[in-house]
Amino acid sequence: MNRKGITPVIATSLLILITVSAVATAAVFFRGTTDDITGSVNDQLSEQQRIEGTSISVERGYNNSNGNISLKVRNTGRYVILIEENDQKYWSLFADGRPNSFSYASYSSSTSRVPLDTGEVITLQTDVDYPSSGSFTRLELQGRFEIESGIVCNGDGGSQNC
Repeated sequence: MNRKGITPVIATSLLILITVSAVATAAVFFRGTTDDITGSVNDQLSEQQRIEGTSISVERGYNNSNGNISLKVRNTGRYVILIEENDQKYWSLFADGRPNSFSYASYSSSTSRVPLDTGEVITLQTDVDYPSSGSFTRLELQGRFEIESGIVCNGDGGSQNC
C-alpha cells in the first residue's frame, strides 16, 4: 500500500510559511495606512497652527501723490506671510466690499516671491480714490490662513490720513 501525501514536518513548515507571509502582508498594508493617517493629522495641525499664528494689521492709510489710498500693513503674526508668488497674489483687497487691485509701493525684488517677515511693514498702493469731503471708504485685506484687516478712510477734509 503506497500512501502519497505530505509528511507532518512539511505540512507544519508550509503552515508557518503561509502565516509569516500573511502577517508580513498585513504589516505592510497597515503601515501604509497609519502613515497616511499620521500625515493627514500632521497637515491639519500645521494648518491650524498657521491660522492661529498668522495675522496682519493695516496700521494706517493715507492720500498718496496720485490721489489714491496707500496702506501701511504690518505682519503681526509669528510666521512669514507670502503675499505673492509667481504672479499669483495670495491677498485680496476690497474697497467698500468690491474687489480692487494693489501694487507694492515699498517693495522691489527681482524674485517671483513677495514675503512679509514677522514685524515687517509693507506699503500697498491701491487704485481706490481717496474719499472726498463728507464721504468714506472702507478697505479690507484678506489673505491665506484666514488673515484679514481693514481700515476706514474718512474724507473729513482735514488730515489726509485714515
